[in-house]
Amino acid sequence: MKQENRLTGNFGENLAATFLAKKGFEIVERNFSTRFGEIDIIVRKDGVLVFVEVKTKKGDDFGTPEEMVGRGKVFRVKRMAEVYLSGKDVPCRIDMVAVVLDDQNKVERITHHENLM
Repeated sequence: MKQENRLTGNFGENLAATFLAKKGFEIVERNFSTRFGEIDIIVRKDGVLVFVEVKTKKGDDFGTPEEMVGRGKVFRVKRMAEVYLSGKDVPCRIDMVAVVLDDQNKVERITHHENLM
């Protein structure tokens, strides 16, 4: 991944974490790594654990952040969530936060999509 893309992704994850915290979510963990990949943010609200995939783009050229999360990615996040839970019976779901920035890294929009599965 190019350095600029990595920086944009990290910036978007920070914006998403702040956005979710303002919506009343408790940040449980960030960048949880497994052999299947990494979960960007894990949050909790009202007793539900939420595994959040964050996608950040500059502008909507070449598609939207939402278009970057297909069934394969959701399946991988589900597998990573299963590793995190390791057999615990906890209510959970998978969400996505889409962040779109302009050329000056100002937020054009942040959208929280709940329950991808």
